Amino acid sequence: MVEKIASRPKTRKARAELPDLPNYKAIEESQNFKALMKKKKRFLIPSTILFLGLYILFPLIISYTNVLNSSFIGDISWSWVYALGLFVMTWILVTIYMKKAAEFDGMATETLKEFNYKEEENL
Repeated sequence: MVEKIASRPKTRKARAELPDLPNYKAIEESQNFKALMKKKKRFLIPSTILFLGLYILFPLIISYTNVLNSSFIGDISWSWVYALGLFVMTWILVTIYMKKAAEFDGMATETLKEFNYKEEENL
């Protein structure tokens, strides 16, 4: 879509042959769009803070404390458990995000339908 806008013809005749683009300002001001953005922010901000917080905390803990140096099982220290937990957390967040993204896409499609915009016609 961005390529289409960037390569728009300069003449009126050539522009008239292109399909109409939606009124982005009206979409942005619609209640459905605002609800979509609110729902996305309510999910993305806490999950991003959790993700970055735990990833940044790990090097800080292992660099400046000895908390994770104690043994978990045998020769495996808590540092390894924490590191493995970060991988597990990443996979869980990706899975949750994929499910949420499908929901967000559905909401976006409904918002565009409200403005009689069909993506297939404008490709």
